Amino acid sequence: MSTGTQAVAPGLPQFYQPIEQSTTHAVSPRTVRQVNTSIGRIPEIPGNSLKTLNQRFLVGKVAVVALIFALAVAGVFYGVLVLRSSTTTTTVETTTTTTTATTTTTTTTSTTSTTTDTTTSTTSTTTTTTRTTTTTSVTTATSTTSTSTTSTTSTSTTSTTSTSTTSTTTQTTITFAPVGIYALNIPTCATWNDTGLTMAGSSNGTLGSDLGSLSAPVSIFVDNNNNLFVADRDNARVLKFVPNATIGIIVAGNGTIGNGSNQLSSPKGVAIDQYGDIIVADSSNYRIQKFVNGSTIGITLAENSTINPLGQMRDLHIDVNNNIYVTDSDNNQVGKFIPFSSIGVVVAGGGPAGPGLNQLSSPFGNFIDPNGTLYIADQLNFRVMKYDPGSLNGTIVAGNGTTGSTAYLLAQPIAVIVDNNGYIYVADYSNGRIMKWTTNYAAGGVCIIGCTGTTGVAATQLRGPRDLKFDRYGNIYITDQANHRIQKFMIQIPPLGCSSG
Repeated sequence: MSTGTQAVAPGLPQFYQPIEQSTTHAVSPRTVRQVNTSIGRIPEIPGNSLKTLNQRFLVGKVAVVALIFALAVAGVFYGVLVLRSSTTTTTVETTTTTTTATTTTTTTTSTTSTTTDTTTSTTSTTTTTTRTTTTTSVTTATSTTSTSTTSTTSTSTTSTTSTSTTSTTTQTTITFAPVGIYALNIPTCATWNDTGLTMAGSSNGTLGSDLGSLSAPVSIFVDNNNNLFVADRDNARVLKFVPNATIGIIVAGNGTIGNGSNQLSSPKGVAIDQYGDIIVADSSNYRIQKFVNGSTIGITLAENSTINPLGQMRDLHIDVNNNIYVTDSDNNQVGKFIPFSSIGVVVAGGGPAGPGLNQLSSPFGNFIDPNGTLYIADQLNFRVMKYDPGSLNGTIVAGNGTTGSTAYLLAQPIAVIVDNNGYIYVADYSNGRIMKWTTNYAAGGVCIIGCTGTTGVAATQLRGPRDLKFDRYGNIYITDQANHRIQKFMIQIPPLGCSSG
């Protein structure tokens, strides 16, 4: 701190001296008295001087106030300048984002329905932020204004349109006559070429399991379009051969023995009903299977039971009313199954085997003519029986109950068909021939095919003829079982013709 002498205020006596703040003074009572005396000697300030002093003091005070006010105004002005210069308006940014989802339209069309799924659209808008700061030299003020606006619009529209299509399936009735039931009117003088044409299987008599081969074929059927169906017994299947084809198509069974819905076990009978469905005598499974046209999955129409005994079925036939006739050799009978019924009715035989006119002995093939007359190949009675509609007593129309190879005898008759003339055609299994009987039963039969007297594999021979059918032209198809083939013998009519009656 400075040790110099403070300046004396104007108007104070000269002897009033300031005390040095840094000097220590010894004070005596005399000194105190002198000071008091000195104070008492301070002259009174004249009134005008006081007035002058007050005026000066007032002026100074006004000056100070003016100065302060000026400074304040200057500060405000400066603050305004600062405010103007430092006011920042920030517009953060306005961002508008529009997102439109990809519109995917998927249209799926099938035979039954159309489905359309549509659109999802999303729009999103985000923004605004504003900040303001104001500052002065006297007061610092911070003002923040924040505005945030978020707008989200989401629109989702889902439209599903389903169109149903009504599918109508109409089954076309096949006109059987004469295919598989009876032939066209065959002239009475007609004969058949004695040399057969191999239509399925190997011509040299070898068996096989490929689609061009057969193994112990049994029953056959020829439809209106000359398609050939074969119950290929040991291959557990039914094959279809279209005209002029040497390779078959599996239409029932899958080639493996079994009792599944797509399997067969020793099929021995095949026929086509009026809707084109395949009916099979699934012999070793003791059931009748139906394969809807185009399907290889079977439907069981009838099967063995206590109330509906079915034994080894050897053949089946379908009449013009779609009734199924099944030959059951184990039970020595023929059963009839009407449409939509799984319970058969015995229409011939039944009970123990025997030679009576109401008995059968291990029957095999059967045939129904358009009038409902039933014909049965009564195998071990060596005869063919005829049953009028509703009758359980038959009439012998071929053979005489004893085995032989003459014109009157049969050895194991195993299949039978009848033409429009009422002529009867019999597969004489053990004799390896086809016999024809006219309505004059007593006259005996005539050999028409396989008449060499011996069995064999030659085109003119048969070895175990198991079934026979006419096609629509009168040609005869024969299952040559032991030769594992199907033979066709062409009809021959004299150039000059002959009576059809």
